Amino acid sequence: MEFTPRNLAVFICRHIFEDTRSILLVCHDDDGDWSFLCGGNDHGGGADDFVLVGVGHLQDRDPSINACADLPEGLEAERRSTGSPWIRSPLPSQDRT
Repeated sequence: MEFTPRNLAVFICRHIFEDTRSILLVCHDDDGDWSFLCGGNDHGGGADDFVLVGVGHLQDRDPSINACADLPEGLEAERRSTGSPWIRSPLPSQDRT
């Protein structure tokens, strides 16, 4: 399974955009939006911390993210490092209404 279409717009943190960190957290929000993040807690939370890109760019860089393509809305998948298994869990409750 893989993300389709390849031009699906997804949010990524600056660390992923600048290729300084690996994708360690994938979130599929209740509204259908996808986020691919480094999992770090050193983001300021502002709009400048995130970029919108086509998921195909991320697939080319790290095909292992395709293991998350069937992640249902309202869940996230996290891993300790590239090559580690993805662990799925509900999104944190503070983000849900």
